[in-house]
Amino acid sequence: MKRAIIILIVLTVVVTLPPFYLQWAESQRLNQIQEVKQQARPVFGERLETVLSELKSSEPPSVVILYTGGTKSHLEPCGCYQEQSGGLPRRAYIVEQIRKGGFPTLLVDTGNIFDGKEDIDTKRCQVNLKAMSAMGYDAVALSQTDLSYGDAYLSQQRAIATFPFLASTQNDFTQSFVVKSTGQHTIAFVRDVAQEQAASQADVVVALGNVKASKHIDVVIQPDEFEITKSKNGTLYVGSKPEGKTLGLLALWIDSDGELTRHYATQLALTGDVKESESVRQLLTDFYREVSQSSDITPLFAEQHLERDKQNGYASATACQKCHEQEYLQWSATRHAFAFETLLKKERYFDSGCVSCHTTGFGYSTGFQIGDHDSTLKGVQCETCHGPGKQHAGNPKKSNIRSGADTSLCLDCHDTKHSPGFADVVALHTKDVDHTREPMNLEELLNSRTARMGKPTLELFVMSYCPFGVQAEEKIIPIVKEFGNKIDFKLQFIAQEKEAPSAQDITPFTSLHGYPEVAENIRQLLIAQEYPDRYLDYILCRGKKLDKSWEDCAEKLDIDVAKIQNLFDTPEAEQLFRENIQRASELGVRASPTIFVDNHKFRANQLLRASGTPCQ
Repeated sequence: MKRAIIILIVLTVVVTLPPFYLQWAESQRLNQIQEVKQQARPVFGERLETVLSELKSSEPPSVVILYTGGTKSHLEPCGCYQEQSGGLPRRAYIVEQIRKGGFPTLLVDTGNIFDGKEDIDTKRCQVNLKAMSAMGYDAVALSQTDLSYGDAYLSQQRAIATFPFLASTQNDFTQSFVVKSTGQHTIAFVRDVAQEQAASQADVVVALGNVKASKHIDVVIQPDEFEITKSKNGTLYVGSKPEGKTLGLLALWIDSDGELTRHYATQLALTGDVKESESVRQLLTDFYREVSQSSDITPLFAEQHLERDKQNGYASATACQKCHEQEYLQWSATRHAFAFETLLKKERYFDSGCVSCHTTGFGYSTGFQIGDHDSTLKGVQCETCHGPGKQHAGNPKKSNIRSGADTSLCLDCHDTKHSPGFADVVALHTKDVDHTREPMNLEELLNSRTARMGKPTLELFVMSYCPFGVQAEEKIIPIVKEFGNKIDFKLQFIAQEKEAPSAQDITPFTSLHGYPEVAENIRQLLIAQEYPDRYLDYILCRGKKLDKSWEDCAEKLDIDVAKIQNLFDTPEAEQLFRENIQRASELGVRASPTIFVDNHKFRANQLLRASGTPCQ
């Protein structure tokens, strides 16, 4: 008896231990990747709420000076990860919030503002100045590097700006200093000349740029990173983060004699959780659209032999699917497959620098083309790693396709700027692109999307009387409840509107299972509209009782039957259904059930591990 018990225990351990170990090992792998990447992604600056609380905790400052420096007209980070800091739209939002706090506020730039020699760089710098003008900058100091661009260039740029350029050399487009009034005090901003003249007209003199200490200067704001220090003569020095990664803040307290009595200096974080100015965002979007077709960018892997072969070309993942179904299914739920949706959400789909790594074959004649949102080459597909597959699809051989084993190619996109820390864990990441792995189920996919992109959209296309559709609802609705407001769930119906309905028709719509299905579809939409907290339970209940009256489930869930019946007979209900079924028509969806996650189509049996015959 004891022996039997021991054998049973051993067998139990043998059967149950491997799955637990695999789950533990996978968790360890993901944690290690996350830790390494997190260490490589430092967050710069303090949160706005923390800084506002500090400013409001005591006597209000006499003036708040917001400043940038060393931006080189950097418009915004690429947005590849949440911790990336910077961006003109975020900066504009923060400036607006500081001003709304009621503080006397001045906004300046300390120099090194221009960058690049190409025409596109000139346009980029102009967009930067337009955005700064929209923010209400008070002055910009020109560094020696800025002045090296020459009078013609600087005069052209000055015409864009609504604020003065400060410089040590005077001409038609610069001035030596500017004086601003803030409440009871005056602040002079200088470059490195006219310090004495500025001091005679202002309580406090602030030098912008790399300026030596002087008895006339109270504060120096530099365009480079610099620890906050005070010189022997009392001049306060502060620095700037490069590329506009943060917004500098310097609060000054000035007494009645015009003397500085206290200061508070910090850098404000401009990370992904900061809201954006819509008007400044539009400036950037317009710029991306303008330059999208003219951008000169070297395509990925231009030196690889498959890409250099003029007889070869891109065929898309759907061509690969014909022979590699398992590999296609595993890939289809990965972040690579959704890479283009990242650009759509971040409005960078016209930025060629981003499009190159978020689509397949961009820069090649047969690859993705900017503006083609219906392209079959959206996302990072098979051919990004394995090379253009036109020849392989026609004549499969190992010599006309890449194995994908060379992980050094990954670093062309996952470089230190866009994926800091990736190079250190690239070996751990290979499991994510292991096509022998079981494809993700719906819960795994939604977890992946929420971790990466915030709030994914889940759309379920069904016919309410379709058995497989009902089965899909029974599996999906508990998942929808589990994720709650972390996802955007939409129930879409599959039906058609008659081109020429007759006067005898009960409804202008048709559906596979006749009028009862059309009526049930409309009722479910009305219940979702009037009882959003109960409609999912109604759908589950109704799926089990399609042969009975709908009122049974409605009454069970305390849904007002008379209210729904009255709404059912209105033109508004008909229009509600018309608008709902338009989505399926636009996408060409005919089979119930069909699942879309962030505009990607999936088979129900893949994501739900379910089997059945679709209704179509």
